[in-house]
Amino acid sequence: MKLDELEKAISSVILKRGQAYRLDDRIAELEEVEEGDYRAEVEGSELYIVEVRIGAEGEIEFSSCDCPFAMEAICKHQAAVMLEIRDRLPAPASSGKDRSRQPKKSLADRLAALSKEQLVGLLSEYAKEFREVKSRLELFFMNAEGTVDEKQLIKLIRGYVKRYSERDGFVPYRHVPRAVEGARIVLEKARAALDQGNALPSIRISFCALRELTDLIHSCDDSDGIVGGLAEDGLELVGEAVEEIAPSLTASERRDLLRSILRETELPLLSDWLLDLLRISLQLVNDEETRALWEASAGKLEAEYGDSYSASYFAREMAPMKYDLVRRFDGEARGTEFLRANMEVPEIREKAIREAIEGSRYEEALRLAREGEDEDARRGYPGLVHRWRKIRLEIYRLTGERQLQRELTEEFAVSGDYSYYTELRSLYSPEEWPEVHARVLAALKDKGIWSAEAMYARLLVEGKEYDKLLEYVESSPGRIVQYYKELVGPYSEETYRLFEQYIEREAANTSNRKQYKQVCDIVKELLKAGGRETAERIVSGLRRTYANRPAMLEELDKLGL
Repeated sequence: MKLDELEKAISSVILKRGQAYRLDDRIAELEEVEEGDYRAEVEGSELYIVEVRIGAEGEIEFSSCDCPFAMEAICKHQAAVMLEIRDRLPAPASSGKDRSRQPKKSLADRLAALSKEQLVGLLSEYAKEFREVKSRLELFFMNAEGTVDEKQLIKLIRGYVKRYSERDGFVPYRHVPRAVEGARIVLEKARAALDQGNALPSIRISFCALRELTDLIHSCDDSDGIVGGLAEDGLELVGEAVEEIAPSLTASERRDLLRSILRETELPLLSDWLLDLLRISLQLVNDEETRALWEASAGKLEAEYGDSYSASYFAREMAPMKYDLVRRFDGEARGTEFLRANMEVPEIREKAIREAIEGSRYEEALRLAREGEDEDARRGYPGLVHRWRKIRLEIYRLTGERQLQRELTEEFAVSGDYSYYTELRSLYSPEEWPEVHARVLAALKDKGIWSAEAMYARLLVEGKEYDKLLEYVESSPGRIVQYYKELVGPYSEETYRLFEQYIEREAANTSNRKQYKQVCDIVKELLKAGGRETAERIVSGLRRTYANRPAMLEELDKLGL
């Protein structure tokens, strides 16, 4: 299909709707990202992304849209974009030949051809017309001159947010990646400042972005975690900057920086962000005055959480930080007392265990691990139980408790962790191993969890136990695509039969071209397995069964059977 033949190739209904979308300015953005490759945003019930590739002779080599209708045929969004592209390209030559693309200079080449005066005029004109252009230029010069104008940073960030907000100020899910672009630019400048050795300006710039992202996360759908991820990047930058600059600060400068960071904890930040700020600022605590400042802020935050679940989480995360201060300022004895008094906090218990291990006090470490295991089993925290059991295994390795190490390693192995299987094998002699291997296989088969099933199949393949592998695949024919290479040699007929079952089942559940292609992809795997005769029979049956589905027949035709 060529651009000049849209009226022939696209249904008149779709073409009219596409024309209406185009005339209604529904094409929010159209960009030629590379020569012949176009990307557009079209406003429908949602904002849809359309991609079109135009060949040298004006032929449409590829077209896609992420709307549901485009899975079956060309949609109105694609039609609108194709019409717009056709209008932008040069008119056909008078000779009557097809519309063709003319050599196009890159934007950089065109700008390079302008004089200094023309460039200055162009930038000045765009800076007046587009607020974001002005803000980015001011940000460029701000960094070049080593200054930080927070008003300009805020203006840039808010400009993007406002552009992609709805009337009530809320940023919907699909617009979040564009709404945060200003904050992303600002954080890039913060990183550049830090890389140039300007740690304090980097901190100020990062905090400016963090404040705006805090506002945004409360007024957007951040399901993909884009806003939260950027905020975490900003906090990481602050942490790096503080670590870099802290050793060179005077006592007065250290207190001032600590106060400025702690002031940020007064913002309505997420609890994890607040905790990150407290951890970062802990690097600046080196005397009783800075300790008092830090503890006052931490205590105020804990009080604000009250008795909620968040308060419990906050207190658990705070405990290791408090322990660090107690040890540094009050000595080892008080530190030990703090550990004993806060053993219900997993991080504190693990610190106590690690210290016991480092001091070769293995009995104490084992006791603490077992107590944690029993307590968290009663409370119904399987993740923590697993944590203490792994530490127990570490201790058994150190103490050479071979039988206990074997038992615990086997328990981890039959949960589907292959690394423990290899460790388990190293704990037995070649004569002892076959019995253990058989026991592990039996346990994996009956475990009923996906990780154990995957490891079960992996061990069967490694051991070339193809009879058991066939039985495993027969329980779910869809597995044949993954394991046919191992099975087709010893069990070719069974392999082709499983392919047939799987293809027929999948075909029965299809309703669009994408699914038809997926069915044909399975047929291609059958052909790779050497089952051409079976594939031909299957395709012949599919043609009869789905004779009223043109799209299915088209995909089957592509197989060449």
